[in-house]
Amino acid sequence: CRAGAVMLGAAVLISLPMVAARGWPVVAVGVVSLFFTYGYTGGPVPLAYRGLGDLFVLLFFGLIAVTGTVFVQTGQWRAEALLLGAQIGMLSTVLIAINNLRDREEDSRSNKRTLAVRFGARFARMEIAALCLGPYLLGLGWSAFGLPAAGLWPLAAVWLGGLIAVSVAKTPPGRVYNKFLALSALHLMGWTGLFVAALI
Repeated sequence: CRAGAVMLGAAVLISLPMVAARGWPVVAVGVVSLFFTYGYTGGPVPLAYRGLGDLFVLLFFGLIAVTGTVFVQTGQWRAEALLLGAQIGMLSTVLIAINNLRDREEDSRSNKRTLAVRFGARFARMEIAALCLGPYLLGLGWSAFGLPAAGLWPLAAVWLGGLIAVSVAKTPPGRVYNKFLALSALHLMGWTGLFVAALI
């Protein structure tokens, strides 16, 4: 659509200073990102409807977004960026996983083969629990970089991750899941705020 084309064009223009500063790696990441942005719900085989939407969000809202940002700012591909990217990617993927569980029956009728449709509600609930709580386990890895506080401070939000996981496990899919989506967004923001505070 026209709005999408305008946004993609704006993204290309905004990226030009980054390309000038860091060269071809930024171009490569940008081209791949644009390709998969279109392929998420467009093209002959939309990723979101083939069970690959969760992986897309984990990669492009987490690993690639964070490592790419760190590279643009420092000129280095750093291991700690992968760790942070995995954590943020998991917390971001919670939202699409909850959305897909909420819409599982409708998606099945529409032949949208999300993970919730392919593997069922029990799998989807287990996935959501793992995505909510996994970042806290990964947080142990910050000690290896001499930043134990980066793993400890975000623990103040673990109760919210647990609340989301338990609520989804106990509640049949429906409109009430919209509340869980809001809680998941709050969880992501709260975790991120605590992580940043640990580094200041």
